[in-house]
Amino acid sequence: MKKTLQRTLVRLITAILGAIALIGAILVIEVWFGGEKTCPNIEAWILCQIRESTLLNIVESFSILVAVFIFFLETPERDKKAHYEAWKVIDAAHGLKTSYARFQALQDLNDDNVSLQGLNAPEADLRGINLSGANLSNAYLSGADLRFANLSNANLSNAHLIESNLSNANLSNAHLAGANLTYSHCIEANLSNSHLVAANILGTNFVRAKLDRAYFGDVEFNQCILQDATVKQTKFFGVENLTKEQIQSTRNWQEGIYDTKLLIKLGLRQ
Repeated sequence: MKKTLQRTLVRLITAILGAIALIGAILVIEVWFGGEKTCPNIEAWILCQIRESTLLNIVESFSILVAVFIFFLETPERDKKAHYEAWKVIDAAHGLKTSYARFQALQDLNDDNVSLQGLNAPEADLRGINLSGANLSNAYLSGADLRFANLSNANLSNAHLIESNLSNANLSNAHLAGANLTYSHCIEANLSNSHLVAANILGTNFVRAKLDRAYFGDVEFNQCILQDATVKQTKFFGVENLTKEQIQSTRNWQEGIYDTKLLIKLGLRQ
């Protein structure tokens, strides 16, 4: 901290001395070439020369343009530093159930399109977080509280969501291939258009969930609860252990899309 303050003071003093030297050089050049201004006696000569200097006005305008250019030029470096600080906050909150700083840092990183792949935040309180479109592949979020979270269009492939609470969460268009949702709660969650190919949904609670146009491929429905879930145009291909009672407990099971094996089980095809 002390060294940082010393460097800042040195830079500030250098900038001030440089500015004074530049102004002095410009005034000398103008006076040398007959550009000295006539000023009232009551006014300090140096202040008058600075105010009336044509060359200084030009330099001032140019300096503003240079400052703007430098500002945009250094934007990537500032963003990099901000991202580094955000990750430090997230790492510092590891093991904590609740951390507003982590909550905000995750949203900020996602807003800047920074990948959250492999995020490690088990049992974290992330209720209502907005991580729409986030790359959370291979994330470890087992036991996390994600109620009312916005995870639409998120990449959650191979994510660990064991016993997580996703009730009322927005998972529309989410990519959940290979995700582990064992005994997770998806009560009234929106999983429309989501992809759950090869996902582990053992004991997952889908009560009143919106599963319209979702794709369940090569999954097992052991102990899953589908009571009052909507399955309009939901695809069930290559699934195992999906009973007739389970599928008929949904609101509109007749509008689902089933493979031949399920069609026969449901009595929709001889």
